[in-house]
Amino acid sequence: MSQDDIIVTFPNGIVGSPDLKAFKLTEPDGSHPFKFLQSMDRPEVLFTCMDGTAVRMEYQVPLSDADALMLNLGSEAEAMVLVIVMPHEDPRQATANLAGPLVINTTTLVGVQAMLDANQYPLKFPVFSSMEDVVVDFPAGLLGFAELRSFRLFEPMGGYPFKFLQSVEKPDISFSCIDVAAIKPDFSVPLGEEDAQVLALEAPADALVLALVVIPKDPRKMTANLAGPLVINGKTRIGRQVVLNTEKFPLKFPILPER
Repeated sequence: MSQDDIIVTFPNGIVGSPDLKAFKLTEPDGSHPFKFLQSMDRPEVLFTCMDGTAVRMEYQVPLSDADALMLNLGSEAEAMVLVIVMPHEDPRQATANLAGPLVINTTTLVGVQAMLDANQYPLKFPVFSSMEDVVVDFPAGLLGFAELRSFRLFEPMGGYPFKFLQSVEKPDISFSCIDVAAIKPDFSVPLGEEDAQVLALEAPADALVLALVVIPKDPRKMTANLAGPLVINGKTRIGRQVVLNTEKFPLKFPILPER
């Protein structure tokens, strides 16, 4: 299904537009990390959105019983969580509404707008807030760099889905990464017993999965290492590089589709 054909139904509408139920979900080329919801009944009504975890890595939505019943999610992996963005003349001042996220069942394409406590979930959360204070600890280090344990994780403005890991101990060492969900939405990491114990994930939604990126001379041929993904617990900021079978998980997965 092309993105132009994705129609999401909100049985209860969206705050401010309760009579509008059907919206077309699009992500035009070059619009990362933004998506758009356009009303099918009133095309002039358009919401700018972003993936919730792209705004705040550890963002989670506690669903009410009524919302959970309406969404009827088979698993957390079926949920797409979007937050509505308020654009600004200065893009650096754009904010996201974390108190009214849009949760969509990607199988049934039914959505709800959850209403959360604005005291805990900001109505105006800076979209491009600095990530310089996000430090991730890898107790076992990374392959080839076992002595390096702490890394600063940051995403340059407009850089999604790319991120960078910079060693705290040796700032001259850094790695280019990509959010695996952006290039292979069905990717899942089979965790071994030791991996699971170190990460101590309470729910799949707590995990941020990154792949190391190799950028050759021709950037159109850059690849991601899916055989050695980095799994990060968004709550504890503990990470681990998981080693997978290269026969099932490619070492060089093309990031850009061939034309």
